[in-house]
Amino acid sequence: MTLAMVARITFPATDNRGEVVLKKPTSVTVESSWKTLTDIATITMPRNVRDFEKQKVAEIFRKDDPVTIELGYNGVYQKEFEGYIHKVSADVPIKIECEDEMRMIRKVPVNASFQKTTLQELFDRLLPGYEVDALEVEIGAVRFAKTNMGKVLEFLKNDYSLNSYIKGKTLVCGKVYSDDSESNPITLHLEKNVVNNALNYRNREDVLIRINAVSTLTNGQKIEVTVGDEQGEERQLTYYGIEVRAELEKLANEDLKKYKVDGFDGSVATFGIPFIQHGDKVDLQSAIYPDREGTYYVERTKVVFDDSPQYRRTNELGDKVA
Repeated sequence: MTLAMVARITFPATDNRGEVVLKKPTSVTVESSWKTLTDIATITMPRNVRDFEKQKVAEIFRKDDPVTIELGYNGVYQKEFEGYIHKVSADVPIKIECEDEMRMIRKVPVNASFQKTTLQELFDRLLPGYEVDALEVEIGAVRFAKTNMGKVLEFLKNDYSLNSYIKGKTLVCGKVYSDDSESNPITLHLEKNVVNNALNYRNREDVLIRINAVSTLTNGQKIEVTVGDEQGEERQLTYYGIEVRAELEKLANEDLKKYKVDGFDGSVATFGIPFIQHGDKVDLQSAIYPDREGTYYVERTKVVFDDSPQYRRTNELGDKVA
């Protein structure tokens, strides 16, 4: 069955122009991960857009103008990205670089101090206009003097290992795979609906992991222990409120076992459908290697849509679920 690729890129009306809808871009890329603060998209424009004859590009597309990218097949669209213009190139073909809602959040001014607070309370005070899904943890005394939310989120990541990202219009902080990871896994069959893969299968005895475990106490102090293989791949795990070093070491060793499993690492490339986001679970199946089947979290995606034509989604695997 032949599927016709479709695109609809909408630049809503602003004070200086009406709505602009682009249906035949030369290419679109969208990159998204919980590891990066901001999701990004790049739109390469066709050379013969009629509106460009009347106005200069810089007057039509301005920094911080909103944009929505929808892609799909046979007239059925899926929203792949929503955000704002970051930069417009002066070259031809014109490229428009975009960032998600985090672009606006980073700019929010902050001037506040806290003696002791929960993560959710911190966001309730600093970002009253946003919906926030935050991990239930306490933060010690902190002071943010004449700064912005970008610096606050950077502080939370560096000092508390609390990653932040946008899911829809919601700011998620401290929840790697968010709360929707309980949804059913998406089936990917390596010989059927996977275009290609860059997977590497490792037996548990070959998996070398070194865990740096850090417990952050309510007063802001930290306890650290290291467990695992001396020459292994380093991972930092963060715990909260564990005051006894021996207990922290025990917890770290229990978590170490979760990484010492048979399984794949790497990525799989699929078509535009099924729609997959970071945080989703994918169930890898194979008729050739049925003993290697398993379920994994997706930690990064990259969408490529262009006039070659192709509509591909590269899904980078994260932790194994089962």
